[in-house]
Amino acid sequence: MDWAVSRVCIGRQILCDVIFRRYGRTLTEEEIARYGDINAACWKQLERREITKEELTIKRFQAFLESLSIAEDEEGLRALNRSYMERNSQLAFVIPGAERACRELAKRYRLILITNGTDWVQRGRLAKIPFAECFCGVVISDEVGCNKPAPEFFRGVTAITGDTDVSRYLVIGDSQSSDIAFGRAIGADTCWVRTRGDGQSGESTYTVSSLAEAATLLL
Repeated sequence: MDWAVSRVCIGRQILCDVIFRRYGRTLTEEEIARYGDINAACWKQLERREITKEELTIKRFQAFLESLSIAEDEEGLRALNRSYMERNSQLAFVIPGAERACRELAKRYRLILITNGTDWVQRGRLAKIPFAECFCGVVISDEVGCNKPAPEFFRGVTAITGDTDVSRYLVIGDSQSSDIAFGRAIGADTCWVRTRGDGQSGESTYTVSSLAEAATLLL
């Protein structure tokens, strides 16, 4: 099974499990897709600074439950979100070719993992990948106090490297609105890994179809 398909399938199963355990409700394919749309829209709002991370964790499940005609108070929404995130923190999805690419790149470059997300969830995932030692540091939005693509996120990177010269950085990522927009915001070169057929478009210094291709570009 393709890694992206596998990741989606497991994510859908986690959603179904937490909803069924709490409400005894079995979700339909349409309802699962609806959650995906709601969640994606909330993350876009976070990137545009229209909502906070705390508001996102409540809003996505509040809107979803309302679409299912399920009433829940704020405490219940927080508990639901916590259960969902705890399950997700135990999973790590490795893109094919990522380990080899990172190991080769780490021989010549300092690699820093940058991510929007909840600190304990992201660190739980990172602990499960077999090449975590390739990264000289990790910058998580929760810990730096802002989300990509805000240029202030760069503070977390420079705190690790001590280097503020953006010409020495290349931002690699698969999200135009988060990764590539962040790189452009700080004036760094960018490399868009176009792995998802989700209609994204935008401008980047380089565009590749895989991490292996990105590594070839740099080695």
